[in-house]
Amino acid sequence: MKKALQILVLVGSLVFAGQAKADTVVTVRNGTGSYSSNFLAFYDANGTYLVLDGVHSIATITYPDQTVLTFPYSQTVSGLSVTGSWSGADESGYLYTATVQETLVQTRHGGSGRGGGYRTIIVTSLAGGVITYDYAGAYAPPLVAPVVTWDSTQTSVTLSWTAASGGVPPYSYSVFDQNGTDVADTADLTATVTGLALGTAYTFTVLTTDSAGRQKKSAPASVYTLGPTLNTVYTYNPEDNTVTATWTADPYAVSPAVSYSVFYYDWFFGVWVDGADTTGTSATVSGWSPDVYIPFYIAAYDVNGVETDYDQQSVSVQAPPPPPGDEDEDD
Repeated sequence: MKKALQILVLVGSLVFAGQAKADTVVTVRNGTGSYSSNFLAFYDANGTYLVLDGVHSIATITYPDQTVLTFPYSQTVSGLSVTGSWSGADESGYLYTATVQETLVQTRHGGSGRGGGYRTIIVTSLAGGVITYDYAGAYAPPLVAPVVTWDSTQTSVTLSWTAASGGVPPYSYSVFDQNGTDVADTADLTATVTGLALGTAYTFTVLTTDSAGRQKKSAPASVYTLGPTLNTVYTYNPEDNTVTATWTADPYAVSPAVSYSVFYYDWFFGVWVDGADTTGTSATVSGWSPDVYIPFYIAAYDVNGVETDYDQQSVSVQAPPPPPGDEDEDD
């Protein structure tokens, strides 16, 4: 029934957009099968295998993906006609009521029996029929996962997402990290994860659960916390083609930082250059041609020699235009 259900979802979304319930009926022809003693077994036209046991009142449905579902079943036999029904949920979890109408055919085979004499054997088999899956008043459109956005600090990430749709509202949301750990559960559209490492990448996924128990995952959101900062300000001085960096003292060193270095990137040689060393919180650096962007960062060293890098930024070093020359005077 999968193909029919895919068509059902499409039709439901086009015709019944915005409605919580819809009157949707899918009719599928029976395929080949067998009948014996109130026992129907056949494949429908979409590859779903149905066993309708009228003796034990059980309907067993095996979908092409091998999902197996069972439901209470009842049927009546009148002459060469079988009518049965059951109510349940399909492999996508959508509720329906099904009715099967099957026509039987009897064939006679003659031959000699044991001990002589002629006997007639009557064989009952399926001649064909239809199954009607009625989703009236119970159809729910597919559950649509939210879209996740985020913002971060140095040690936390705040995730926000659009509301889920489809399925059966209301919804609940669970946030999972890259290790599959559930880090937040909420009915709101935002959650904050704390206690994270500085300057570190993480991956989070939001799992939506609707009131019928259906679930849908969002696309993974790759996020990162902010790196350590000394609130560095880089100022270009066009008069002498230098950059002055000013920063706050290192709060994360094992002990108060005893020295700092201002590094800049040398595009010609493709290396980082130590442009200035200081025990203060300001330094001026030079050594490049103007009209380029120069990346800078601050390296802080504590008394144990442990280095922490801060505040990489690119600074435009644009030389000022030359002063205007003297204009020629007309004689």
